[in-house]
Amino acid sequence: MRTFLKNLQNYFIVFFALMSVTIIVLGINRIKKNSPGDTAPLPPSPNPSSNKVVPSGTSGSKGSFTGNTYQTPYGNVVAAIEVKGGKIIAVTMPKVPNSPPSIYAQPYLVNQALKAGNANIQGVSGATYTSIAFKSSLESAIVKAGEQTGTSISGNTVPKTSTPAPSIPRSYRGDDDDDWRDKD
Repeated sequence: MRTFLKNLQNYFIVFFALMSVTIIVLGINRIKKNSPGDTAPLPPSPNPSSNKVVPSGTSGSKGSFTGNTYQTPYGNVVAAIEVKGGKIIAVTMPKVPNSPPSIYAQPYLVNQALKAGNANIQGVSGATYTSIAFKSSLESAIVKAGEQTGTSISGNTVPKTSTPAPSIPRSYRGDDDDDWRDKD
């Protein structure tokens, strides 16, 4: 009876070890096939150093514009746009914080800005600081484009002031747990 139990125990150990290895291999293959960068391709990067407007005949002005740098707790964020004929044709993020939420959010933020054609984007849940900083930098790039071209970008009026840098919310007080009882 002891040999049977010992063989059964060895069988279960080998079985579960093989199943674990199989699940890990399948998971790695699935991640490689479905990476976020593959599903949302990024547009080509404009040259951030060329912020000059190049006239293109009657279709309006054309150029690349880089927004202001905004600092988040994880690193700096910069947005850059390429404008042609008063419309945003490309959006990039030359600087992205090296944090998993920021890297994950990058293609989604760029895609939202391209679809909206302006800085009226929703952002990405879980990457709030990066989303706010990207939106602020995008607004400043649109302002720069509007000032240099003398036209409104994507049919929107260009604001005269830029958005302030995003701030980190203050820490919660220790006594906030009892505040809900005071409202009755």
